[in-house]
Amino acid sequence: MEAIEHGFRPGVVIVGLLVGIFVGLSGVGGGSLMTPLLILVLRVHPAIAVGTDLLYSVPTKVVGAFVHAKAKTVDRKLTTMLACGGLPGAIAGVFAVAELRTYVRLATFDGIVRHAVAIALLVAAFAVLAGMRRRSGAHVQPDDVVWDDRRRGAVVLTGALVGFCVSVTSIGSGSVTLPTLMALLPTLGLRRLIGSDVAFAAVLLPVAALGALAAGNVDVPLAANLVLGSVPGVLIGSRLCSVLPERLLRPAVATVLVFASSRLF
Repeated sequence: MEAIEHGFRPGVVIVGLLVGIFVGLSGVGGGSLMTPLLILVLRVHPAIAVGTDLLYSVPTKVVGAFVHAKAKTVDRKLTTMLACGGLPGAIAGVFAVAELRTYVRLATFDGIVRHAVAIALLVAAFAVLAGMRRRSGAHVQPDDVVWDDRRRGAVVLTGALVGFCVSVTSIGSGSVTLPTLMALLPTLGLRRLIGSDVAFAAVLLPVAALGALAAGNVDVPLAANLVLGSVPGVLIGSRLCSVLPERLLRPAVATVLVFASSRLF
């Protein structure tokens, strides 16, 4: 295990920049890419990698949500329903992690988190590929979505599952949420789904990050370096969202997810 350097680290800033672009552009790439990079490249303990990823993601997602809201690509009704399930799910995940650390040795716990991250990455990769088969919906107004009880329940449940997953592994706020929403709401429009996904993450991640901070699972200097790159990155990616074809981005993201997952097993 290599010691984490404190102070300005240009390489880490560049990693944050690239991941930030992915986040703003597609809603995917925060935990799905950053956590494996921290574990595999920087040799950070899995539990610390998850917590550090959560902390750096807070300002990244908040900035991205602001840009998407300004571009009117955030559906407030959808974001609210996701948050109604996601916030309780994130709190449950924080308590689950605390319980695991109480009854399981640190080395065993790190192994559990490492494999949980790998499994979540595989699920995310298949979800991203499955989402490519759904119609993007172009420019459709949110009023065209019929919000019946079944659809509302499915969205709230999605938020709850993602919230729990984010607290435990830091993965799910984009890589799982977006493809699931594409399946549930195919007429809403891809750009609006991405914007709503980023806004949901901006609400969800502070809860999970506070839990990680309370548990001491965060490397603050490392997170600060990541933020230095991720904030301008998410600004760039959010603005590119309406330009780069989604069909070109999804296969690349899925490939990275599968590769990272294979290195964690």
